[in-house]
Amino acid sequence: MGIFDRMGKVISSNVNALLDKAEDPKKSVDLIVEEMKDQIRAARKELVEAVAAEKVLRKKVDELDADTEKWERRAELALKAGDEALAREALVQKKRVVGERDRAEALRAEQRAAALNMKRELERMEAKQQELEARKGTIAAQIKQAKAGGGAEGLGARGSGAGAFAEFRRMEDKIEGHVAEVAAAREVDDALRQGGMSDADLESKFAQLEGGGGGGSGGKPGGSEIDDELAALKKKVRIG
Repeated sequence: MGIFDRMGKVISSNVNALLDKAEDPKKSVDLIVEEMKDQIRAARKELVEAVAAEKVLRKKVDELDADTEKWERRAELALKAGDEALAREALVQKKRVVGERDRAEALRAEQRAAALNMKRELERMEAKQQELEARKGTIAAQIKQAKAGGGAEGLGARGSGAGAFAEFRRMEDKIEGHVAEVAAAREVDDALRQGGMSDADLESKFAQLEGGGGGGSGGKPGGSEIDDELAALKKKVRIG
């Protein structure tokens, strides 16, 4: 249940309870306003968490963009060193990182939309709370009249942001699931490399190249998409 749903139910039930008890209406409305403020403080905290989660995802996307560029540079370096197989390995890694980056960006965009929705609903609820506080005297008088048989219609505060914060919780679960998905994808990639090098071997090869050394490599990982990118990269290296 979203925090605005919870808030609406709490306030509505409290107003209804006022009709059944011989309490001081003004004091009871004051208590409802204070409880509403507590709920809004909790909502603000969840909104801060939602914004922070979006920033974490944005940072992850930036890191993966940097990784993409790194593997592109490494593929060029391998071609210039005459090691086409190693260049192919680098392009396979680049493809993996691009896929991971696209998934992270999709999550980031969805998380941002959820956070913006939460912000709008929080602002609406704050306005509702201020309105309730300004009308405390009138509401207390209405409660007195309602006790005489007029009912409590119009006194309950409805949850205007149904599901906004529940959506954030769903996004949290989705982000955690994405982390597990990426880890599983990497395991599958390693298992399906078919003659390709391990991560350690690959880093070792590029460490030699980047340090000015050499070293050939065998195997032909990837598929037609990698072939096309390798051909384009060869052309780029020749032009350069």
